[in-house]
Amino acid sequence: MKNFKGDTQSIIDLISAIQPVEIAGQDHIKRVAVPPGWAITEKNDEELLDFPMRKKGSIEMSDVDSFIGYINRHKLAASTVIYTAADYAAGAISLTCIINDHMQPKEYTPPFGGQNWRDFSVRYQPIKSVEWCRWNEKNAVPFTQLEFALFIEDNLQDIAAVEGMPTGQQVLEMATKFQATMDIRYKSNIRLPSGGVNLMFVNDDDAQTVESMKLFERISIGIPVFWGGDAYQVDARLRYRVKDGGLKFRYELIRADKIMEDATKKLIEKIRTETLCPLFFGTP
Repeated sequence: MKNFKGDTQSIIDLISAIQPVEIAGQDHIKRVAVPPGWAITEKNDEELLDFPMRKKGSIEMSDVDSFIGYINRHKLAASTVIYTAADYAAGAISLTCIINDHMQPKEYTPPFGGQNWRDFSVRYQPIKSVEWCRWNEKNAVPFTQLEFALFIEDNLQDIAAVEGMPTGQQVLEMATKFQATMDIRYKSNIRLPSGGVNLMFVNDDDAQTVESMKLFERISIGIPVFWGGDAYQVDARLRYRVKDGGLKFRYELIRADKIMEDATKKLIEKIRTETLCPLFFGTP
């Protein structure tokens, strides 16, 4: 009688003895034929090495000096490129540096075509200053008298002492001095030589009582655009509206987009000068 048990064990032993066969390889990459169908698989042993074969990764920086410092630490003369995307009106700015970008024809020798992996990058999106965000958030938003007074008081140090413009204390006084006159009636306004406006109000109970108050058509604020950046003078039109015996205030920043554009251009020039890397406007 034939011993099937012995034959089965022999087959099992034979299969167990069959091992994957490495048929090709290069550095840390191995190509192996694996039974039973002998399909070709690829195995990457880079993680077993002491160091990676090349640099790669995506880094985010939060200030311009760190962005510049990281580029200078890793840049490659032939391939490091900075890309800038800027929407000045929206205040959206971002910079991306590709450390291992493609190369120019003059920087490589045939048959190498100058191509590169483009997988090692560092990105920087400038953070707007708290002051810039605060004044832009309330731009053209109507205030009640109390709201305007509180806003000016909270941001008093931002109002710049510019010749021909009111000081922060004068603007605050203008806003707070009118607090007790909610029941008086608007009578007239007189434009002043200094550029301000003198509002005159008459108390309904005593037509002979006249109170006047000086309003300024413009104010100047001195605030940085970006966190840690230089301060800029930003002028604002001061608007008012008399309604139901009360006064509504609002301010309108004048060409804030141009100030954003100037601050961004100076930031870009700093990066270009201190890294000496090619810089293009666009997205990578």
